Amino acid sequence: MTPDLNKWYVLITRPRAEKQVSRRLTETGFENYLPLRRHLRIWNDRKKWVEEPLFSSYIFVKTEDRLRSRVFEAGGLVKYLSIGSQIATLSEEEIERVKRLCSYEGEIEVREGELTAGDLIVVTQGHFAGLHGSILKIEGQNKLKLALNGLGCFASVEIDGEWVRKIN
Repeated sequence: MTPDLNKWYVLITRPRAEKQVSRRLTETGFENYLPLRRHLRIWNDRKKWVEEPLFSSYIFVKTEDRLRSRVFEAGGLVKYLSIGSQIATLSEEEIERVKRLCSYEGEIEVREGELTAGDLIVVTQGHFAGLHGSILKIEGQNKLKLALNGLGCFASVEIDGEWVRKIN
C-alpha cells in the first residue's frame, strides 16, 4: 500500500471569486473543497437565504506537492496561504472538522487571529460532540471556540455550557 502523497493546501482567491475558482478547479480535475455557510441577507424590500464562503477568499485543494503550480491554470487564484515561511496545509481531520462546522444549522462567526487564553474543553453532547477547543464567556453566553490551526483562525459557535467538560 502506497502512502497518500496528496495534501490539502489553502489557496487565496481573488475577492468574491471562490465559487468560480472551485468550479474551474473541478473541471480541470483537481479535488477541491469550498466551505459554504447559509446566511440570511436582508435588503430593504426582501430577505433571502444565500450560500457564501465560510472563509472569505480561501479555497482548499488536494494535490501532490509536485503538481501544486498547475492549480493556477484554473485562474482566479492569487497564491498559496503561508504561515511564516511554510505553505499552509490541512490534515484530513481538519477538513472533516470544517465540513462538520459547515453542516451546523446555527449561526457561525469566523474571525481571523490567534486563539486567546481560556479553558480547554471537550464537547460531550450535541452536534459537535467529541471536538476539543477552548471556551470563552461573551456577553453572558458560552461560546465554543474551535481551533482550525492550519488556517491561523478560529470559529465561534454558541453552545450550551452543560455540553462541555473541562480538560485539565
